Amino acid sequence: MERKWWMTTNIYQIYLRSFYDTNNDGIGDLKGVMYKLEYLKSIGIETIWISPHYDSPMDDNGYDVRDFYQVSKDYGDMEDFKALVQKANELGMKILIDLVLNHTSDEHEWFKIAKDPNHPLHSKYHDYYIWHKPKYDESGKRVRPTRWISWFGGPTWDYNEATDEYYLHIFSKKMPDLNWRNEDMKNDLKKIIKYWIDLGVDGFRVDAANHLEKDWNFPDGMPGYEYFSSLPKHHEYIKELALELFEPYNLLTLGESGGASKKEVMKYVGFNSHEFNLLIHFGHCWADTGDSESAITGKWSKADLRVNVIKKSYAHQYEVVGNNGFNLIYWHNHDQPRVVSHYGNTEKYHEKSAKMLAITLYFMPGTAIVYQGEEIGMTNVLYENIEDFRDVEVFTEYKNMTENGATKERALLAIVDRSRDNARTPMQWDDSLNGGFSKSKPWINTNYNYKEINVQAQEESKDSILNTYRFILMKRVEDSENIIFGDIEFINIEDNESYCYLNKGKTRDYLVVANFRDYEIEVDLGNVDLDNFEYFYGDDLPLKQKIKLKPYETTCYVKNKA
Repeated sequence: MERKWWMTTNIYQIYLRSFYDTNNDGIGDLKGVMYKLEYLKSIGIETIWISPHYDSPMDDNGYDVRDFYQVSKDYGDMEDFKALVQKANELGMKILIDLVLNHTSDEHEWFKIAKDPNHPLHSKYHDYYIWHKPKYDESGKRVRPTRWISWFGGPTWDYNEATDEYYLHIFSKKMPDLNWRNEDMKNDLKKIIKYWIDLGVDGFRVDAANHLEKDWNFPDGMPGYEYFSSLPKHHEYIKELALELFEPYNLLTLGESGGASKKEVMKYVGFNSHEFNLLIHFGHCWADTGDSESAITGKWSKADLRVNVIKKSYAHQYEVVGNNGFNLIYWHNHDQPRVVSHYGNTEKYHEKSAKMLAITLYFMPGTAIVYQGEEIGMTNVLYENIEDFRDVEVFTEYKNMTENGATKERALLAIVDRSRDNARTPMQWDDSLNGGFSKSKPWINTNYNYKEINVQAQEESKDSILNTYRFILMKRVEDSENIIFGDIEFINIEDNESYCYLNKGKTRDYLVVANFRDYEIEVDLGNVDLDNFEYFYGDDLPLKQKIKLKPYETTCYVKNKA
């Protein structure tokens, strides 16, 4: 295996709007990222991934891009971005940015021209997007071309009266999908990518990459995801970008795809696939869904946590990729609830369960991503009003739930528990106003517990969650040969209480034994050879074939090979 720089890097995902506000307008900014680089470096972070920073009307917090060549005024200007790149380079750090390729904002100049038949460039830019003439029912009423449902809920088609057509949007109606079969459009996107490469970025997280191709026969269906997700031709588009831009400039590219088959995964990240370097997969992210209520379904419906699903998801990825690609490990990103609230226990065992989650994940092989605030155990919100939320998805889903029979109280409970806004509240730096994020009212309310959970308090505590992350992330850098490049073997993978594995390295093996539950369990290590293993980190428990673990107790042992 040829070793690449991105294999051994620790990545930190920054949700720019909520990270750190230097001009006190209530919104995080690029100067805030630059100001906090030393902090990130001090906990073992070598690469930062910044959420969309482009000019945008912020319908979906920047994923609706109005101008790819400009920085949003919310976040600063181009000089701020250049200064951030320079500072990162001085510290030996890399920068990844989000690359939004599936759609633009409906306020993008391309789309404004595309929907205006009187514009002299209409015919060119009209074909940059996906359009369909209306259909009509038996009564002569105009209806949408298909019944497809967007990822944010609601129909995927909206009407443009000027052209008497519907345009496709598989996310928000303010985010029209691009037509990747148009060569001029593709070439314009390539120019955009090259522009940011020339400014010094080290890679991209490619947003919604598996949605680039659509079924142009437009079959009817509901929700119709199979007609605009993971269609074979999207691989051709990614490969084209990789061969022309990503690979020649030695960039790190992160793709994402849920439920991909082995064949699909290897197309994405196989060493000879010429597409992405690492794949963001989601099999471990929703191991507690249930659909027990007709009005609250999918990710919004909560059931008992299936720990074995988490283990099997990761085991599947390791098995699929094998030695022909490289794996990615992470707990959550900006689209999921806070992991300590989701899989841990914030009521009685906040610190204990947060440390358990850190130890179980980050001693595993592969490149690691830490999400902003995870390192201090930031939790879900406890908002009492739907108006406190900001995510466009929330309001669509809240409406759907209540219209389908859920009470407002029950719908709000589901939103509080699962909303993407949980991961988007301001970073909690200290116990001052707004958690030290800003001196002005933030764009979204600071979480209720910032006075107890913050960076400053945990810096001063040797045994804090933050210092747990610092120790493990630093150890990943120091002992990458054995941790990052190790071979994992899960123990009792079907067990629904424990999370145990061997990570077998070149000169050292790590054995992790963890209780994922809020009650005492006994773990049977079965046929694992325990000779020469010694306590290394976590709860200092004697190593035996059968170990009793109190709630969320976790320990890591190490064995040096002869």
